[in-house]
Amino acid sequence: MAVSTTHIFGTDPQVIEPLHADIIVARGITAIAIALQKPSVHVVPINWSNADLLSALSQAKAASPDGHIGLITNEQLCEQEELATLVGLDVSVFQVTDQNDVLEGVSTLQKQGCTMFVGGLTMCRICEERNLPFIHVKTGYQAVVHAVNEAVGAARSLDRAQTRGNLLGTLLNNANYALLAIDSSGQIIAGNRQAENLFGKSPLEGLPVEDVYFSSRWAEAFNSGNQKEELVTINGQQCLVTQQPISMDEEKAGFLYTFQNAEAIRQTEHKIRTELNRKGLVARYSFSDIVTQNPHMQALVQKARRFSQVPGTVLLLGETGTGKELFAQSIHNASARAKEPFVAVNCAALPEQLLESELFGYTDGAFTGAAKGGKAGLFELAHKGTLFLDEIAEMPIVVQAKLLRVLQEREVRKIGADMVIPVDVRIISAANNTIIDKVREGKFRLDLFYRISLLSLQLIPLRERLEDIGILFRHFVQQYCRRHNLKEPLLTEQAIAALNAFPWPGNIRELRNAAERLAILNTSDVVTVQEIDLLDIGSTSLRMHDEPLKQIRRKSKVSDEELYQQFLTSGLSREAFAKQMGLSRTTLWRKFAAFEQ
Repeated sequence: MAVSTTHIFGTDPQVIEPLHADIIVARGITAIAIALQKPSVHVVPINWSNADLLSALSQAKAASPDGHIGLITNEQLCEQEELATLVGLDVSVFQVTDQNDVLEGVSTLQKQGCTMFVGGLTMCRICEERNLPFIHVKTGYQAVVHAVNEAVGAARSLDRAQTRGNLLGTLLNNANYALLAIDSSGQIIAGNRQAENLFGKSPLEGLPVEDVYFSSRWAEAFNSGNQKEELVTINGQQCLVTQQPISMDEEKAGFLYTFQNAEAIRQTEHKIRTELNRKGLVARYSFSDIVTQNPHMQALVQKARRFSQVPGTVLLLGETGTGKELFAQSIHNASARAKEPFVAVNCAALPEQLLESELFGYTDGAFTGAAKGGKAGLFELAHKGTLFLDEIAEMPIVVQAKLLRVLQEREVRKIGADMVIPVDVRIISAANNTIIDKVREGKFRLDLFYRISLLSLQLIPLRERLEDIGILFRHFVQQYCRRHNLKEPLLTEQAIAALNAFPWPGNIRELRNAAERLAILNTSDVVTVQEIDLLDIGSTSLRMHDEPLKQIRRKSKVSDEELYQQFLTSGLSREAFAKQMGLSRTTLWRKFAAFEQ
């Protein structure tokens, strides 16, 4: 804290202007003049005490026992009659505010017959110039000490205020967006550098808010004191503007306006979603992972590639295990959204209330048990990316209605929220063939079905792509052997023929499980029909329509000629082959009779 002293008197602006300080201690009309001319400076006045005044009047009486005393002061004193009674002489008082008043006061009191003048330093200098007798009212020691202590206290308070102000200014200027503080009359009381750059004006303090930003739609919100949010364009920049009430002592004191660059918000969201990708919301498979030699499947892959290049919704139909999620991830990774999140949810795995909160999210306190701070829904997590709705036919009808609205409006309302969130999400759905039946039965909304099935693929079961069974099985065995650090065996054609004879109701998922089982359990360098039999595939096979596996095999689309070729390449006896196929030996002989003549 620096302290300096100077000697001035009077109220001349040219004398006061050079003064530079945060706090000034002064007396009389000089203190008043400094306070008026330098409103940003804290002025501590040194006031006369009663003792100071009585001492000066006593000296005046001693110097002029029969005189008439003229008192010139800027302070409110008792009536001059009371002063005259105390002193025992005539006393006239003239009230002043600046040095021009002092000049007038001396002249006026002189005309009234005053012979002795009492007052401050400015009066004394005028009396000296006119050869008039005077007594200077000198400030006592205690009054000076009191004023200095008050100035020191003010300096400490000012230092704390400046520290807080500097800290607040640093915080405001380091914000990533423009800020304006507005008082209740609509005048700007604070603004950061970002606001000055946005509006191209500096300084902003003291300007009406209408000079830099005005929206007629906000007038009602401003007058009512409500919070408001709006997306507007300011000087070529698209900004999200928020009006937040400022309250002091439970009363509205004004508003805080924030102006956030919309593109910066989008970039921040992108960074967040990129981080979500690293946490697992990413598609792992692409079209190169689809192993097939089947012409129909190859055509489906080419069709799916074309689907990936357009933004429409896709519906994948097929039995369980036919690779619907593999196709969904491949479509995502081949699309323009490949670097954005891929979020998958099984609609059959969650009850209605939980599925709704998972899809759309919820706010803090939206329901009993809701996580503190709320939760982002899967639509938000998948923003700019893809949301895969597996087994969508099992989605409850209530959630279907809300999903339809999201697809129509492209916006999500969290549970418990009063505002919507725009989302840009591509929807890929998957269902088995029963979804058509559910539409007919009214268990799945027809309008939603049309929405999700703009582009559709019907995946074929493994039993209709026999040429793929061998290459897929070898692919999976190789994969699992490498994963478990096991030696890869040689698969004979007879082993592959035995696999081809099985109907695979679980499709590729079932085939993959059998391959992993072989990789783990096999101890032979060469896999024949015997090793395939040891896998006991049928024991864990799914049943279709509650029919025995033998009946399924009988109904599989294998001609007698294909069956005979399988027998020839199987290396099995007729009895063993008949047992494996679930046929009697008589039936088998009858089927083979035409080819053995």
